[in-house]
Amino acid sequence: MKTNYTLHIVLFLLTFFTLTYSDLFLNPNVPQTLDNYILTFFENWPYSVSLIFILLAHEMGHYLPARYYGVKASLPFFIPLPFGPIGTMGAVIQIKEPIPDKKILFDIGVGGPLVSLILSLTAWVVGIYLSHVISLPSDFDRSHFLFFGDSLFTYFSSQWILGPLDFQTMDIQAHPLARAGWAGLLITAINLLPFGQLDGGHIIYSIFGESYRKWIHYLFGVLLFLSLIHITWLIWGFLIYYLVKIEHPYIPDAYSGLNKIRKSLGYSMLGCLVLIFVPKPIILGIEFNKPSLFTEIYTLIFQGLGIF
Repeated sequence: MKTNYTLHIVLFLLTFFTLTYSDLFLNPNVPQTLDNYILTFFENWPYSVSLIFILLAHEMGHYLPARYYGVKASLPFFIPLPFGPIGTMGAVIQIKEPIPDKKILFDIGVGGPLVSLILSLTAWVVGIYLSHVISLPSDFDRSHFLFFGDSLFTYFSSQWILGPLDFQTMDIQAHPLARAGWAGLLITAINLLPFGQLDGGHIIYSIFGESYRKWIHYLFGVLLFLSLIHITWLIWGFLIYYLVKIEHPYIPDAYSGLNKIRKSLGYSMLGCLVLIFVPKPIILGIEFNKPSLFTEIYTLIFQGLGIF
């Protein structure tokens, strides 16, 4: 099949555009003038350039191993998202033929998140060093703003670099590089979810083989449970169940199996998922201090038991 270079280039340019102007699209009160578009470009280009480079590097982390093993793969398809706070749904490549064995599956699957994890961590740390802490007035109204949630890594690293921080009275004026690192980590975390054709699905299936089918549905239940914390994970549960699928399609075992280095790398990547996973990725201002459904159920149960 002939590569449609025009489509790849157009999607790349559209994604760069939606990354750069996502703030403008989300704020209808800002006049859509040429001056505002120019100002927004100069404010946001470090974010859009950094994140699109992270996305490109992630897909090359899949594409180059695929080509190394002689597996046909497409160039990256970037996915613009004009009316989202990040500006993109990421990027994908299409594997055009069956993958020969689980060792090759592992190498193709792990390359993308490994590269994007390293780049996103670097962007976040450097960006946080360049960010500023601002104090919030006591009458500050959060209801008109969006807030980005924290993973264990982003919370403790920001506390270490800029802290101590009390997010009830303070906020971080994030440098565009930190925003790109945060978005890159979120996209990497979603890709590392251990289901179906996601990168985490490739990794966990390569390591555990067919036996993982006995318990992978329990992990999917954990993902659905997280929807009690944030509705995002119910949406992703729906997408995984109907599109990505919970179980990985059958791939033959490699003749020599996975060596210790590959298994250690796979376990490390799955461990990193715990550190970079964001329970509440996007928080509406009106929900900032509102307890999650999980917290309300937890409190109700313990009150019923007379513990609270």
